[in-house]
Amino acid sequence: MTFGTLPDGRTVDRITISNGDLSVSILTYGAIVQDVRLKGHDYNLTLGSDDINDYLTSMKHYGPIIAPVGNRIKGARATFGGIEHMLTPNEGRNILHSAEGGSQFKLWTVEDQTPDTVTLTVLCADGEAGFPGNQRVMAHFAILPDNVMRMEITATTDELSMINICNHSYWNLTGDPTFAGHKLQIKAQNYLPTDAENIPTEVTEVEGTDYDFRTLREVVPANPPIDHNFCLSRIKLDLRDVVTLEGGDLRMTIATDMPGLQVYDGRTGSNAGFADYAALAFEPQYWPNAPHEPSFPKITVKAGEVWTQEVEWRFEHLA
Repeated sequence: MTFGTLPDGRTVDRITISNGDLSVSILTYGAIVQDVRLKGHDYNLTLGSDDINDYLTSMKHYGPIIAPVGNRIKGARATFGGIEHMLTPNEGRNILHSAEGGSQFKLWTVEDQTPDTVTLTVLCADGEAGFPGNQRVMAHFAILPDNVMRMEITATTDELSMINICNHSYWNLTGDPTFAGHKLQIKAQNYLPTDAENIPTEVTEVEGTDYDFRTLREVVPANPPIDHNFCLSRIKLDLRDVVTLEGGDLRMTIATDMPGLQVYDGRTGSNAGFADYAALAFEPQYWPNAPHEPSFPKITVKAGEVWTQEVEWRFEHLA
């Protein structure tokens, strides 16, 4: 189904996969998760738009897959393999979400499609935003039994480079203007406080802080402000549940094999036509600013290695 047209005339398609109860619409632009619907609820569970122009302007990070590197790198530079790589700064002196070289700004190719699956691919070319290596990324989305949306990502590079791919969807389970009243649980013992530039400082225990979500509790807009990485592990692990979000009569559980989870409270939603704090973004990934922190899980990938990621979103009606 045609969704819109890019300024250069290329067509953006919308592909809907479904099992009858859970349906998910994905755009070929940015591999954006544009619409998520659960039977019995007449609203979108993720923040999306029906206008491609929104995704080209104010909604650049609403629902896409971000490659090669999501999140921030201090100073827009990274040294590995004995070479200092100068990247493109786009947030002050730092780089966020791979700047203009990110896959969120690319038209992906549909490689395969069934009623309940779709596979898309994209190339992040050598040198874009300063990242070395031609990186080929494949994303496979599937609707599984029990109302599960599953995403599998594989990526390769032909040169030593960095890979830290993430989905950047926002979630609101009630359809209300903000996520007020939702409850949140994050299975993390530690998180990363940030400095004035939103760069992580040091690994800190959540116990005794406002960022302790180890047990399910209400998450309040702006109290605390959240744009932080929660440290799920030090290494990539098997798929396991890491997040529970409850709102109204719905529960969403996120499972991942990633060692980190960036959570953002959507405080600037009004920039995109939503209320501030309209929804919460959950981004399973490696920890941000890894090139500058020797103790953080590494994001360098050698030529020929295969980088993988698994994420599942499970939707349930509360009894």
